[in-house]
Amino acid sequence: MPRIVFMNEWDRSHIQRMPWYAALRPVVENLDWPLTWPTLADYQRVLDHLPQPLLTTRGTPLRVVPHKPDKTSDWRQTYEARIYCKGELQTRLESWHDCFNLLTWASFPTAKASLNARQYALLAARSTALPAAARSPKQDALTQFDESGVIVLCSEPALTSLLLEFRWKPLFWENRAQVSRQMRCFLFGHGLMERALTPYLGLTGKGIILPVSQDFFTQALATQLRQADQLLAQYLENRAYLLHPKDLAPVPFLGFPGFSPDNEQAEYYDDQRYFRPGRGLRL
Repeated sequence: MPRIVFMNEWDRSHIQRMPWYAALRPVVENLDWPLTWPTLADYQRVLDHLPQPLLTTRGTPLRVVPHKPDKTSDWRQTYEARIYCKGELQTRLESWHDCFNLLTWASFPTAKASLNARQYALLAARSTALPAAARSPKQDALTQFDESGVIVLCSEPALTSLLLEFRWKPLFWENRAQVSRQMRCFLFGHGLMERALTPYLGLTGKGIILPVSQDFFTQALATQLRQADQLLAQYLENRAYLLHPKDLAPVPFLGFPGFSPDNEQAEYYDDQRYFRPGRGLRL
């Protein structure tokens, strides 16, 4: 699989060109971007140009601030707490990781705010536990989705079952036409987006699967993204969901039709280094 970009390069065409960055395109194409790496002011302009103000669940406007290493033991000064309490999105310059995080906030604002609220609540609970509590499976699950998450939207339960059962070739090859019509994935995790700059065999996301009606796939991309944002936010707001990392479904997203020229051959799906046999899921 070809290398796409050097990690220290800035070029928004990478986002426009690669199919797995589809969720970011409406935001990226809505503004003029510099030829070199964006500044913090450029990133703030992304937020300022959104149709609706981007707020945390406390109603605090999100704003871009410089990254500051955490040198205090005060949990209220940690990364997630500063977002929740002050709306401060710490962002490093010349960092694809932080750039993708900012663009994910702009593309899925309600879901990212809901995810942040849950992360903050778990931080607060840990701070009052005696003796001090270790990181919980709930925190690990939320962090893994934030970093490596994939949103899978599907209108056909049979396709969902194939994905959950790790039946990759029946899903992506034998039902290829149905997947193109009735299933879609959007990358959500900014760490996964960074790794996808140089795609490699084995690049796998951690998925949340959301049922939608067939009408979903006839809508414009911007409408699909708004619906996906709301559905994901509702999922994350339900504290009965996403309790353990095993609640996330592995998604080898390069197997989706159109995501890689390699997958236009049936033999692509026989490679168990990528399309691995299943394990039991908690879903």
